Amino acid sequence: MVETNDIAQLKAIILAQQEEITSLRAVITDLQARLSLNSTNSHKPSSTDGYAKKHSPKPALPKQEGRPKGRQPVHPGKTVEMVATPDLIAPCTPPDCPTYGTPPPTTSQLIARRQVFDLPLPRLAVTEYQLTGYTCRCGCQVKATFPDSVTARVQYRPRIQALTTLLNTDYRVPFGEISQLMADLYGHGLNEATAIQANSTLFEQLVPIEAQIGQCLQASPVLHADETGLRVEGKLHWLHVVCSHLYAYLFVHPKRGKEALDSDQSLLTAYPNWLIHDCWGAYFGLTKARHGLCGAHIVRERQALVEQGSLWASAMQLFLLSVYQASKTNPIPASEASPWQARYESICQQGLSQEPLPQARPRGRPKQSKAGRPVPPEPT
Repeated sequence: MVETNDIAQLKAIILAQQEEITSLRAVITDLQARLSLNSTNSHKPSSTDGYAKKHSPKPALPKQEGRPKGRQPVHPGKTVEMVATPDLIAPCTPPDCPTYGTPPPTTSQLIARRQVFDLPLPRLAVTEYQLTGYTCRCGCQVKATFPDSVTARVQYRPRIQALTTLLNTDYRVPFGEISQLMADLYGHGLNEATAIQANSTLFEQLVPIEAQIGQCLQASPVLHADETGLRVEGKLHWLHVVCSHLYAYLFVHPKRGKEALDSDQSLLTAYPNWLIHDCWGAYFGLTKARHGLCGAHIVRERQALVEQGSLWASAMQLFLLSVYQASKTNPIPASEASPWQARYESICQQGLSQEPLPQARPRGRPKQSKAGRPVPPEPT
């Protein structure tokens, strides 16, 4: 029990409590910032948002002035036009005249036309290959051969295989539902194994094209890299993507970081040009590349700081959007880059003054923050 006249001891208790309150407030602020993160203000995917209502929209690009509302004059439109030769003509004959009865056939005139577009009744076209032969005068038996692509008594042709692959890979339709869809539309219940085999066949046929895409990407001056998690036979794997403005290359690997990026499937092991990514640490292990951070990720993560009242983050976000808008049509010329560079450095100095970089700790790496992720120096 502390005596009331022991002023020195009471001061020590108050100072200790004040220090603890300050520490707890910092913890509360950090936890509140984490709880407020979602796909609009961080790198988190939209699937983690759940059913919660998004109160903060994603930062929008500066709008162009003077643009009229509604459909733009250069937009081609999608009005359905009548065809010159319809597949079916359905005459709409007039009724009999109440006075003279049925009119003569030669008096009927076309007054107007209307066309209705609809799907034709689906059916599978079956081609039968008939093998024929004959007996020559010399007594030998001569017979024809089936085409190389016709290998079974009954089989599906490439168009059906292409359709099942498209439904499964592009439209994410499960194999069981593809089989049911074929039965409902065409009356032929395609086996799931047939659809799986179609995927494997097409995969093998695309190997040369995949190699060509890889060569084009490795020669590209700028590449974008990212990864996302997915399930393979119930286990967590990672879908890695490398893309340019023309090509995209994807591969699945059990690991997300260095092991995947150094694997035989990766295209980045010896890539020497600009690699744009989201600051995932494993990418910086690619020492031959020149690294740049994805503008969309930077803007999104600055949004969380903007919502917390950060002045420098607001200035940086506006700056990045302005740079994007200014270089959207053509790159900013080198002669005009100095004002942009000066503005950027000024905002960085403002950020350092408001939120200093974390200090080194006796053990382990310094704590990182969204405000100032370190970027390694550009390789020489």
